[in-house]
Amino acid sequence: MDRMLSLVVVAVIALGLAALVAGRGTLRRVVIREHQTGLLFRRGRLARTLGAGAYWIARPALRLVVLDTRPRIVSTAGQEVPVKDGTPIRATLAIRYRVADPAAALAGAASWEESLYLDAQLALRDLAATLDVDELVERRGRLGVDLTAAVAARAAALGLEVEAMHVKDLTFPAPIKDAFARVVEARKGAVAAMERARGETAALRHLANAARAFEGNPGLAMLRTLQALDHGRNTVVLGHPAALFPTAPPSPVPPGPHATDR
Repeated sequence: MDRMLSLVVVAVIALGLAALVAGRGTLRRVVIREHQTGLLFRRGRLARTLGAGAYWIARPALRLVVLDTRPRIVSTAGQEVPVKDGTPIRATLAIRYRVADPAAALAGAASWEESLYLDAQLALRDLAATLDVDELVERRGRLGVDLTAAVAARAAALGLEVEAMHVKDLTFPAPIKDAFARVVEARKGAVAAMERARGETAALRHLANAARAFEGNPGLAMLRTLQALDHGRNTVVLGHPAALFPTAPPSPVPPGPHATDR
């Protein structure tokens, strides 16, 4: 009897070890981190969405796909697009996006990044066709906002959220660059001429004020002359203008008895 009991215990232990080995072969422990989302599929169908945590997955029946939901940045290559007046320009874009709906992103496209890339290029072409060169330059700071609004709906259908788009570079043909350079040069020349005119006006105003001061106070001219003599080498021409230092006219000589003979 004891021998039979011992055999039963050994058999149970052996079966337990066999089940443990078989279980370790079919179960897999996975850890999903805070910035990830897991999609658990059972026989090809989405069974549930897994958040951050540790899980045991039975491998024959279940398949787990883990997606990174952190923001990503993709840059487009230089794309040549015509503007409203027909001038071709070359532009590059930077797109910041993240996976907002992992299930829709996985089911919506084989490569959601390539789809977003294409949508951004088409949105840029459509926007450029409504602006001429001057408007494009003036609105460059808002082009990213307009492109983000144009792409947002298409990206949402792919399970993506476009956080921001920026126009990195705008390249114009050589004649347009030369025209821009001439415009900038003309503006700078006008500003320089304006500053020169302001300086000359201020100098003339200062001279006019000095002239009025000398006219009302003739002694100021002599003081200014003495100051000039006191500093360094100066050449002083003696004399004075009649307007600043008026003198009495000479008195006429009375005619004498021999004035005619003289």
